[in-house]
Amino acid sequence: MCFSNGSCTSEPSFLFWKCNLDEKSKMYKDESLQHLFLMNNTHYMAEKVKNSELRAELGDEWIRKQNWKFQQHAMNYERATWSSILALLMDEGIQNPGSNAILRTILKERLQIFYLAFEEVYKSQTGWVIPDSQLREDLRISTSLKVIQAYRTFVGRHINHISEKHIKYTADDLQDYLFHLFEGSQKSLHGFYKK
Repeated sequence: MCFSNGSCTSEPSFLFWKCNLDEKSKMYKDESLQHLFLMNNTHYMAEKVKNSELRAELGDEWIRKQNWKFQQHAMNYERATWSSILALLMDEGIQNPGSNAILRTILKERLQIFYLAFEEVYKSQTGWVIPDSQLREDLRISTSLKVIQAYRTFVGRHINHISEKHIKYTADDLQDYLFHLFEGSQKSLHGFYKK
C-alpha cells in the first residue's frame, strides 16, 4: 500500500508497482496513452488480486475500487482521444451568419479534418495494446458507439449539402476500423481511401 510520503508496504511487487503507476504513466507524452497505460495496469492488478489469496487480505471493496479506477481511466482515454475529434462533427460555425444556409466549404473542410484526425488515431492506436481481450473489446465498443453515432448524425443531417465524393468513409467503414484498435500492430488507412 502507498502512504502520503511515497513509501510502500512490503506487499507483493505488483502492489508496490501501483505506487509508481502515475509516475510511470508520465513517461508517455500522449495523454491518451497515459490513460491506457493506467487502465491496463490497474485492471491487471485488480484481476491478480481477485484470483489470488490476496483477495482475502485486501477484500472485495479494494477490488471494486480498482475496477472503478480502471473504468475512470477508460473514460478519460475516450475524452482525451475523441473529444476534440467529435467536436468537429458539431454544427457550430457551419451556418452562414444571419441565415439558415449551410456553408458547404466549411462543411467539407470539417469532414476532411475529421477524416485526417480519425486516420491519425487509427495509425497510432492500432499499434497500442490492451492485453485483456474483454477489456479491449469493451473499450472498442464504447468508443465505437460514441464515434459512429456522432458521425452518422452529422452526415445524415447534412447529406443534402455534401457530395458523395466528400464522404471518404461510411459509418460501417469507421466502425470496422475502430475494431482494429489496440492490437499492437500499427496500421494505416491510406490504402483504404475511396477515390
